[in-house]
Amino acid sequence: MKKGRPCEFNKDEVIDIASHLFSRKGYDATSLNELLEEMKISRGSFYYAFNSKYQLFELCVHRLRDRQIAMAMEELQQAANGRCFIENLLNEIVRTPVHKEKESSFNGFLMNTAFESSEHNPKISILISNASLRFAEIFRLAVERGQSENVISKQKNAYELAFYFLSSIAGLRAMIKANADRRYIRNVIIITLAALN
Repeated sequence: MKKGRPCEFNKDEVIDIASHLFSRKGYDATSLNELLEEMKISRGSFYYAFNSKYQLFELCVHRLRDRQIAMAMEELQQAANGRCFIENLLNEIVRTPVHKEKESSFNGFLMNTAFESSEHNPKISILISNASLRFAEIFRLAVERGQSENVISKQKNAYELAFYFLSSIAGLRAMIKANADRRYIRNVIIITLAALN
C-alpha cells in the first residue's frame, strides 16, 4: 500500500469519467492531459492513485466488465428462458439508437479497444481477451439453460455457441458503427439465432 497524502478526489467518480473518455476516444487516442482535464485532478494525484494510464485503463475495463456481467446475469435470471435471453440481447442491439451505441457501453468499449490497440499492445490484448471470456461464460450459461428447457438444440455445443454469439455481437456492433441499414442487421440476427435450432 502506498504511503503519502490521501487522494483528494472520489476515485470511483474519476474512474467512471475515464471510462467514458476511453470509450469515446479509445486508449491510444486518449492523452494523459485529456484525462487530467476531464477528471479535474493534478498530475501528481493521478500518479499517486493510478501509477499509469494503463493501470487506470485496466481499472476501467474491470469496472465496466463487472457491472455489465452483473446486469447480464440478472437479465438471464429474469428471462423467460435461455433462448429468450439471447434473442433479447441481440434484438436490443438493433433497438439501441446509433448515438447511444457509440456511448460507453462495455461491449462497444471492448470492441473499439480490440480493433484499436490489441494488435500492437499485448497487455491490452490479454486484458480484452480475458474480459471477453467472462462474457462468453454468460452465453454458455444461457445456452445450457435453454437446452435444459428444450428451447435450444441439445445437439449443439454450448461453448461453441457462446463464442459464436460473442463474435456475432462484435460483428453487429461493427455494422451499427458503420451505420448499416437496420433492416439488414435484423436479418443477420434472424440468421444468427437460427444457430440455436
